[in-house]
Amino acid sequence: MSSNTEAPAAEAQPETANDDVDEENETSTGGPTVESTHSKETGSDFESEGGEDETSQANRRERGDASGDEDREEVEDEVDGKPVSGPPTQFQAAVKGGAIKDFVSTLRAIVDEAKLTVTPGGISSRAVDPANVAMYDVQFHSSAFESFDASDGLLGVNLERFEEVLKLAKKGDLVQMTFDTSTSKLVIHIDGVEFTMACIDPDSIRQEPQLPEMELPISFTIDEAQISRGVKAADMVSDHIRFRCDEATQTVYVEAEGDTDDVSLELTSDEIDSLVPAEGNALFSLDYVKDLSREFPKSGSIALTFGQDWPMMMEYELADGECDVLAMLAPRIQTD
Repeated sequence: MSSNTEAPAAEAQPETANDDVDEENETSTGGPTVESTHSKETGSDFESEGGEDETSQANRRERGDASGDEDREEVEDEVDGKPVSGPPTQFQAAVKGGAIKDFVSTLRAIVDEAKLTVTPGGISSRAVDPANVAMYDVQFHSSAFESFDASDGLLGVNLERFEEVLKLAKKGDLVQMTFDTSTSKLVIHIDGVEFTMACIDPDSIRQEPQLPEMELPISFTIDEAQISRGVKAADMVSDHIRFRCDEATQTVYVEAEGDTDDVSLELTSDEIDSLVPAEGNALFSLDYVKDLSREFPKSGSIALTFGQDWPMMMEYELADGECDVLAMLAPRIQTD
């Protein structure tokens, strides 16, 4: 089995691992470990500044200590370059059930808790999964709401609980939300039902990661149905999926290799849009790709960008174009 270490998000560089480590001595601080008998294989990951695992977060909340490790550098949340701390003094919003459910479900794909940055322009959140392999940056614009009145501030939300509450709402139902500053609770109204949900101290939630700056050479836009088709095919033979681009033929391949069977989906320039070709391929954990692809809008367009053994960017829109989603997935590196 492989042993993985975390790589800072600012670098987003694939790391190396030693496959010859005995299982008793194996340690894993980053992405998922992968069994291999013929190759060395590692996962590149994203490290949030001041990040900590979920167990540490839970222990810290039990102690009432929201400051985190004393020796780690604190990074303040910012809006327009200005530090933001504390909850908003004003937050009242109304939005269709389908839009808010998509927003919460997207973040919920990789984390159970999230820090929501509230501004007069909308709600945004950036989160990285506990293994530092997948990251979301979501911008939910105020124009997606039926009404929106908010000041700058931070809200810590239990996404699992929030998602359960939103099951009361149908796609077209109006979901009204108000932050009660006296109780630090989020009051949610859905079709005559009022639910009061306790918020989480934002400082007790894992620090938001920095977005790494990368110039990825391969990019194209593809229908959600094509991605889902490739993922479904790969799931039949392997637990990894490879994206490969052949610059000469201007073709993208979605591939998977199993112990005995292989699968390949060929996507020519006639089947994808805005292709910027280059030679390169990258291998990813299929479980992560499945989790992220489930949140793609049905019949929507997905913009994919990747490079040789570099992370993949997946960009798309929700809420009729009023919610921008950027998903980033670190690769698995395989060397003979």
